This record gives sequence, structure tokens and C-alpha cells, in this order.
Amino acid sequence: MKQRQHIFQSWAIEVVTVLLASTISFPVSDALGIQLSILPFIMVACYVALKLIYHLCLSLSAHIISLASLFFHKPTKSNRQSKDDSTLATAISMVGNDDIQMKRIELFHYEYLHEERQYLQQKEREEDEKLQAVLQYTRNTFRQFDFSEEEIFQICECVRYFVTNRKALSVNIHIKRRTTVTQISLKNFAWNIAFQYNISRDITAQFVMQTFHEWFANSTLDTIRKNLRTTTGKHRIKIDEHIVSIAHNP
Repeated sequence: MKQRQHIFQSWAIEVVTVLLASTISFPVSDALGIQLSILPFIMVACYVALKLIYHLCLSLSAHIISLASLFFHKPTKSNRQSKDDSTLATAISMVGNDDIQMKRIELFHYEYLHEERQYLQQKEREEDEKLQAVLQYTRNTFRQFDFSEEEIFQICECVRYFVTNRKALSVNIHIKRRTTVTQISLKNFAWNIAFQYNISRDITAQFVMQTFHEWFANSTLDTIRKNLRTTTGKHRIKIDEHIVSIAHNP
């Protein structure tokens, strides 16, 4: 029964210590301006500091009790020997528990970093696949209008910069105007891409004007922004929210 109580108390202390360490680590990280990726190390440092304070308090308490015991009752040699043996055994047990807890923390930290690394790698793969699908959609779209490979390459680079940096590429490019491609189709094309990345209408309008300048030389950004999406009528490039899945399965 006592062993169970001791185990329960040990776990309760560890849980409280971990919670305190987690609570303290956030304001410490904010105060020091530390990046979020360093937060686990701050948590471990706070945990170790709290454990040191805890064991220091235990040591001080034991020392005070020992002094009080000596003051009120002078122990015999056998009692002193028994007490020393008991204190040594307790100390050894506490050291062993600390080693186990530190190993558990190290294992938790390793697993956390491993899962975070896997998540970031998976996220990077998904973003790359998404970008490749958008670029393939761009190639397929403009090849049907007989754009040259050089022109398609320039448009793809503008699209890549647009979705990666969330702004239009300011370098002048030369895309020859075709009468078979309307302003509405080009704005629908830009909207389809911007929708995949939740890019604002203002930035999308800048992309349209900068990339397809010969079509919109006499237009204003405000006019383009107000009519980015057209679903009525027949147009060579239609509004489609699922261009990524289509590009994956042409």
C-alpha cells in the first residue's frame, strides 16, 4: 500500500513539474524572443531547474529535521548508523528515479523532433506537388492556344513567383497578344490559380496586368480586381476550383 502511495506521489510530482515547466517556458520564450523551434529545449531546461529546486528543498527539509532531532534527542550510535543507511538508500533511489525521468524526457524530446521533421517534410512534399500541378495546368492551358514554348516558360515562371512570394513578378516579359484569348479568360486563369493559395484580389489583379500586359494596357487595377471571376457565358478558360486535381489527372 505504501509502495503504491509512493508511486502515485512520484507521478503526481512529475506531472506537476512538467506542467509548471510547460507553463513557465512560454513566457520565458516570449520574454527572450526565442523561436518556437527552441521551445522544447526551454521546457527541458525549466523542468531540470524545477527538479533541482525540488531536490534542494527536500535536502534543506531533511537537514532542518535532522538538526531538530539532534537538538531534542541525541541519537545513539546504532540509531545514527541506521539513519545514515536509510538516508543513503533514499538518496540512491532518488538519483535512480531522476535518471529514469531524464531519459523519458530525452526520449519525448527525440520523438517530438522526429515527428516535427516528418511533418515538415510531408508539408514540403505536398507544397511541391501542388506547385507542379499548377504549373502543369498552366502549360496545358496555353498550349491549346498555340503559345510558343518560350512564352509558356515565361508564364510558368511568373506563376511560380506569384504563388511562392504572394506578389507579381515585376520583370517585363513579352507575351504576344492573341485575339483568340480574351481578357475574361486570362482573369479566370489567374483566379483559378490564386484560389488554390488564397491570394488576395489586389495581388491577383497585379499579376494579371503584369503578366498579360498587352491585353490590359488600357485597363486599371481596380477594373481588373472587380471582374476577376466570370462564370456566365462561354469562355475558353473557365472558372475551376479543382485545377490541381485535374492537373494530376490530365
